[in-house]
Amino acid sequence: MNLTPRQPSKNVLYFAKYHGAGNDFIMVDGIKYPDTPSWWHRETIYKLCSRRFGVGADGLIVLLPSEECDYRMKYFNSDGVEAQMCGNGLRCLALFIRDQGHRVSSPMSIQTLAGGVTVDILAGERVRVGMPGVSFERKDLPMRGKGECINEELKIDTQAYRITALSVGNPHVVLFGDYTDEQVSDLGPKIETHELFPQRTNVHFVKIAGIDRLEQKIWERGCGRTLACGSGAVAAAAAAIVRGLMPAGVPLRVQQPGGELTVAVADQFRESSLEGEAVYVYHGVVEF
Repeated sequence: MNLTPRQPSKNVLYFAKYHGAGNDFIMVDGIKYPDTPSWWHRETIYKLCSRRFGVGADGLIVLLPSEECDYRMKYFNSDGVEAQMCGNGLRCLALFIRDQGHRVSSPMSIQTLAGGVTVDILAGERVRVGMPGVSFERKDLPMRGKGECINEELKIDTQAYRITALSVGNPHVVLFGDYTDEQVSDLGPKIETHELFPQRTNVHFVKIAGIDRLEQKIWERGCGRTLACGSGAVAAAAAAIVRGLMPAGVPLRVQQPGGELTVAVADQFRESSLEGEAVYVYHGVVEF
């Protein structure tokens, strides 16, 4: 795949589109094009991710060199705000590295704002991500208050809900139950921007669908409703385990609107993994 039909310009962006379970990303090679930072502005990224006025995506990922790992990932949500990491984005990034002709190892280490993670390209374009450990401590999300937040009450308007809040390198809130799409669209933004979460949070609505299977609906911080969320799948599985709703140490299937992901969470939540297919969609050029 060649993203370079002509010499790069500060007014031209060469990109590729990838998706993981419908969670789609604009991918930019900041190693080949070090001028990339010239358009790292919130308004520009917001416009690029707009589905009506831009390329359209849930987020934008820049591949960069790293002194600590094989590569570095810079990730922006579709609102143009930089976030700590993205599980599905990491799976797409692994294929992007390979398709751009960069050196590939098994596994590769990727530097993120949440720390170093590993990615491993498997057969059939599947990618496994070694995710950070899981923390239920409020300070790690961050979330106001002290201690852990497991199955605690949160009042939204006049209704009380039971939430579990946790960090998988980025913040998540999980609610268990059979929530409608209308409830997700109503509660998602209210919880995302709740005063308890000074940096906002991702919100997940999870239904127990079998002895090893979860069904999940997603409200992503800075994006709204999305078809998938990799770190959110890990959060859903970890929350189910800590609540005693799912067993620990075995692969769990997480069905999201865009497809199924496989998650494993180690005992004591020290580490986790995320596995699923990543897909190249197309590449193109945007002129500013």
